[in-house]
Amino acid sequence: MVSHRFGVGRGGATTRHRARRALTLIVGTAVTAALLPLSAGSARAATYTITGHVSGLTSDGVVVAIPDATVSVYDENQEPVDTVQYGGDGSYTATVPSPGPYRVQAGCWDDTECGADWGTEWFQDRSSFEDAVPVTAGPTPVVADIQLDRRSTVSGTVRDRDGRAVAGATVTLTSAGGQQLTESTTAAGAFTLTGVEAGPVTLSATDETTQNVYPDEFWDGLASTTDPETTWTVPAGTPVTDVDFVLDPWTGVTVAVTDTAGTPLPNIAWDLYEKGPTDADWVGRQFGPRLTGPDGTFTADVEPDSSYRVCVFDTWYRDWAPAIRHEDRCWDGSTTLQTASDFTVSTSAPHPRLSIVMPVAGKALGVGEPFVSGSSSVGSTVTVDPGTWGPTGATLSYQWLRSTADRGASEPIPGATAPTLVLTSDLAGRSVLARVTGAVSGYRTASAESNAVEVEQTAPTLTAPLRITGTGTVGSVLRATHGSLTPAGDWYPTYTWVVGGVARPADGEGPRPLTLTAAMVGQQVSLRMTAYLGDSSVQLLASGPVVVGSPVSGAVPTITGTARVGTRLSANPGTWAPAPVTLGYQWYRAGIAVSGARSSAYTLTPADSGKPMSVRVTGARTGYVNTSRTSAATAAVAAGVLTAPTPTISGTKAV
Repeated sequence: MVSHRFGVGRGGATTRHRARRALTLIVGTAVTAALLPLSAGSARAATYTITGHVSGLTSDGVVVAIPDATVSVYDENQEPVDTVQYGGDGSYTATVPSPGPYRVQAGCWDDTECGADWGTEWFQDRSSFEDAVPVTAGPTPVVADIQLDRRSTVSGTVRDRDGRAVAGATVTLTSAGGQQLTESTTAAGAFTLTGVEAGPVTLSATDETTQNVYPDEFWDGLASTTDPETTWTVPAGTPVTDVDFVLDPWTGVTVAVTDTAGTPLPNIAWDLYEKGPTDADWVGRQFGPRLTGPDGTFTADVEPDSSYRVCVFDTWYRDWAPAIRHEDRCWDGSTTLQTASDFTVSTSAPHPRLSIVMPVAGKALGVGEPFVSGSSSVGSTVTVDPGTWGPTGATLSYQWLRSTADRGASEPIPGATAPTLVLTSDLAGRSVLARVTGAVSGYRTASAESNAVEVEQTAPTLTAPLRITGTGTVGSVLRATHGSLTPAGDWYPTYTWVVGGVARPADGEGPRPLTLTAAMVGQQVSLRMTAYLGDSSVQLLASGPVVVGSPVSGAVPTITGTARVGTRLSANPGTWAPAPVTLGYQWYRAGIAVSGARSSAYTLTPADSGKPMSVRVTGARTGYVNTSRTSAATAAVAAGVLTAPTPTISGTKAV
């Protein structure tokens, strides 16, 4: 299957033109070589024009007009000018708001009739905005004619070095103008890309089998290479055949991580270390996160004939909460990097498969997300909020870290083991952060690191502190307010609501209101704010309420039945909301609860005689506050009425 993408890069994004074409193209059934007239309003506003014709070469080399080509005009800020009108002979007129340089692109996109034959060009046969020759608009209309190159086809095969076809490989072509085409190879390893624009392109073949059998290869015009910077030029209108990729074997290692029962362990952190200049110098990978997949395996590229060691760590906690955790291990079974076994990869054995078994270390500890807040000025005190750790009773310890000369590295600050840290002058120009470690018997000890704070001689401040406003009742809305940041500048603050110790995604440049739900009942709400301006930063924390449920609403119950010993009274609870509400009952004798009388009906006993009865109904629903209502009391309970059979006389009726 082939997919097509066209566009022009603007600030790292891709802009599609077909939608713009639909908005700006004016079509008339009686259009001749003359251009369509501008509207009266546009004629008054437009005083500068760029005109021209869009043409192309046929397969016979004849120049023809392309009436359905799209023309786009951009100012020097790469903003489009959408006042382009078209004639029926390939001509166009663009009105621009002011004199000066503009850049013009013409193209045939894949939903136009001409898209089957011609591609896109910038003025003067250039392939991108940056390379396009500017067209300077002035009092006199300026002409910018553009001739489009014909599209081509690129076909070939993808095979390994033994000549075997590689089926399912992805062949991707990316042009300098932003076109991207992809196709999967057939069972015979063949591919054909159609509609290819002429000009510089990058063409690659990628192994999509997920088995890491082959590395990516790139076409240089004559043969395949592993250099991703390789480009070559597609000729205009000329089919390119015999693009035959030869994929060399991939050199790397696959590691399977399991528990002692052989069950694969996903989301296990790993690192691959390459031997440095000395036996004690092992250098890990400088990227991440590195985690095993759902099948408990991972793969990594390695260089042939170099020595490596690999270790795995059950230390991943973000969005991952297994019931148990495992002990860290290295290959082959060692507990430390220094005692681990080496392995190498050779061209004769390019893909070794290793396995590492991790014994159980204990239950999984619930890890909080620490956050450091406070003024980052020298002499101020910063505080780390450890977040919520579980189970309740976890012992937390702290260690503050400071940045080192090595980029991204940090070291402990001696003696800094409290939840607070006074920023001393020697920390100016460095960043500090806190590492929080939690421990509970029977659980694997875990650590988490906070955000980093840049220490300054004088830190920025707020004219009014960060605050949370609103009540903590379910259904209500919390909002954040604060003053302006000083010194003034282009601050871009981000805000993160934290509910029950769980951080929610940052809400951008303004804190969106937080609507409290029933699921939040009993949880503390707080708000984190972080803002940066150059090397200056602000980290603030505002505490909010503990969320409580709104009350259940219910009617005052009534009692039906006769208040006489031996009869049955029934409670009518009325209507309660919001449904479903669970109702509980308690009967009272002269205001004193009757032990065990907790159903909706009650049979009066001699103990109730002469005393009034009442019933209290309590409504409960998860996420809401319980509500109780008590009925009016009955009259004093009357004595019961005895019932007896009619007596009879037995015996002989004689003196």
